[in-house]
Amino acid sequence: MYVKPDAPIPSAVLPDTSIINHSDVAEEFVDIYKYSDKKIKVNLQYFKNKLNGAISKAFVRKSVADRLLKALQLLPDGYTFVILDAWRPYEVQLSLFNGYYNQIKEANPDILSEEELHNRTLEFVSYPDRSKKFSFVHSSGGAVDITIIDDKGIELDMGSEFDEFSDRSYTDWYERNDISDTIRDNRRLLHNVMLSCGFTNYPSEWWHYDYGDIFWSYYTGKEAIYPSAFDLTEVNNSNG
Repeated sequence: MYVKPDAPIPSAVLPDTSIINHSDVAEEFVDIYKYSDKKIKVNLQYFKNKLNGAISKAFVRKSVADRLLKALQLLPDGYTFVILDAWRPYEVQLSLFNGYYNQIKEANPDILSEEELHNRTLEFVSYPDRSKKFSFVHSSGGAVDITIIDDKGIELDMGSEFDEFSDRSYTDWYERNDISDTIRDNRRLLHNVMLSCGFTNYPSEWWHYDYGDIFWSYYTGKEAIYPSAFDLTEVNNSNG
């Protein structure tokens, strides 16, 4: 039963994943559109924009899918989720990181050092490190980029675009800036429904939620459970 979630979104620091406790969980990936019997919609932005290596299906770990279905029941009648991105291949993450790095570099010529450029990029895009078993969160199957559509199929206004790397994309920005009650309440709806089902939010991206990955581990103090899968073969092999 839907109960309007009025709790304000708290401010949060970005996660420090330099030291994370973890243990492997051999859990299968599922196609969330098929697994949800088409109740959860998919509009994969990187596939739509033909980014190198992007795929047409939204894969998540089974426990993540079950929690999304639970969260779906908490939305108003006729509303549903739209997945903008889920499991992400290595090639896509590398393209995103390099693209944003170069964007910052072009905007700040001869001002930022290589280290400063790298760190500024990391604020919004994780570096894809193949040497780590627990690498960028979208390789885990535990991270989802998600929004909500209403009973007319229209996306709720969240106040910034997906992958808009600006201050407005910080989840709590409309809590701190009294501009639009509607946008604030739309973000509260997504945030409170997702957190009530065990997810955590990446605070610089209103659309990004985690379960079982290294960001989730940081915010919950629990062991990260989903190791990285860097290519589609590893995802398919998880299903036996």
